Amino acid sequence: MLMAPVKISLIGAGSAAFGTETLYDIASSDEFKKSTIVLVDIDVEKLKIMHKVAERFSEAFNADLEIESYADTKEGLEGSDFVFISVEKERMKRWWLDYTIPFKYGVKQAMGECGGPGGLAHTLRQVPLIIEICRDIEDACPESFIINYSNPESRVTYAIKKYTKLNAIGLCHGIYGRMSFISMILGKEVEAFAAGINHFTWILKLWYKENGKDAYPDLKRILRDVSEFKIKPEDLNQLPESQRRAIVSEPLSRELCLTFGYYPSPSDNHAAEFLACGWNMLEPYEKGDEWLKSYEVMMKEASETTKKIALGEMPAKTYKPPAFRGKGVEIMKALITNRKYFEYAVNIENDEVISNLPQDAIVEVPAKVDGSGIQPIYVGQLPSEVAALIYPQTIIQKLSVEAGYEGSYEKALEALLIDPVVSIRIEEAKKLLDELIGVHSELLPQFKK
Repeated sequence: MLMAPVKISLIGAGSAAFGTETLYDIASSDEFKKSTIVLVDIDVEKLKIMHKVAERFSEAFNADLEIESYADTKEGLEGSDFVFISVEKERMKRWWLDYTIPFKYGVKQAMGECGGPGGLAHTLRQVPLIIEICRDIEDACPESFIINYSNPESRVTYAIKKYTKLNAIGLCHGIYGRMSFISMILGKEVEAFAAGINHFTWILKLWYKENGKDAYPDLKRILRDVSEFKIKPEDLNQLPESQRRAIVSEPLSRELCLTFGYYPSPSDNHAAEFLACGWNMLEPYEKGDEWLKSYEVMMKEASETTKKIALGEMPAKTYKPPAFRGKGVEIMKALITNRKYFEYAVNIENDEVISNLPQDAIVEVPAKVDGSGIQPIYVGQLPSEVAALIYPQTIIQKLSVEAGYEGSYEKALEALLIDPVVSIRIEEAKKLLDELIGVHSELLPQFKK
């Protein structure tokens, strides 16, 4: 299918995961032949590598892409039809601080990325960075469609919607991994309808792909048998290893489902970021030091793969992107071709989609996409017990973003004290917040008033 070329800008393109995966998807799609791809990253060396990767992919797939690279968002964005944002500053250095400092005060966080004190500090840093980028987008291409991949996903998207006039959504691929995981448990492929907020959605409907039959009864039966130690080791040993491992893993999600009736998504350690009971329910490899170290290894491997493609040591066509990755390119295809596409998870302003959550909150729900835009699927009322768990996070979403934008210590403290992960004395919470703001001060100019 020959389409009119478009202009796509990738801000934060130097990221080995985001940049490589997105460029692969663009170059391998006929819809974007002869399009212009703008790569933006403040890390010039990474930018050079990714420019070469883009050229390799373009050549391998005969995409005839025009590649431009810039180290500043004030350049090159003019006329962009789509803009992706996936940015962080000193990602791992700051993440380790977000985890270790609260731990010192007795706050145990599964990850410290999108919830807890770490998620708050992360938000405070990201909001001014993202809004600065968005101001440049508003000046250069105000009519462009914005796809945010930056975490904390729901809070960053909330900031864009609250403080700019840009047409933006947030995307996360977590639900795809969750459907795959549950499929392994059941031994058959399933599909799911989930709603909530990013990294804390709940599967409201679950069905077998082959016949549409409700899969929840089978899932709950297996989970109950595991929880009550009714599954015999010899029966487990007869199953494929992937199915066996899936059945006995994710204890937090198992017990949440058996307690509340719905299975959370996308994983134990993501859900644990928003629950007081989360830390104690996780396997060691899913939380804290062990998880962060494994993430660093994964990112190093992704970086090495990217360099191999750039240097020609790995043929571009042999690159295998992760099965579960951002669906932004699929969204673009549907928008420019008017092809009907169903996306399982879009971060979008609530606006009556979920009736018992704040209407200005950013929620994650399925959506239909075509040439007319993004149409979120109506959810109505979440089960009250599920809504009770999510609702405080929507208030934290609002307060943390406003704190990050305004430099409001008071709102940051309120967000911290509302968080269910934080159970320390108020004076200790203030010391914790002071230390986080202090250690990240060079990235928090809004608090230097």
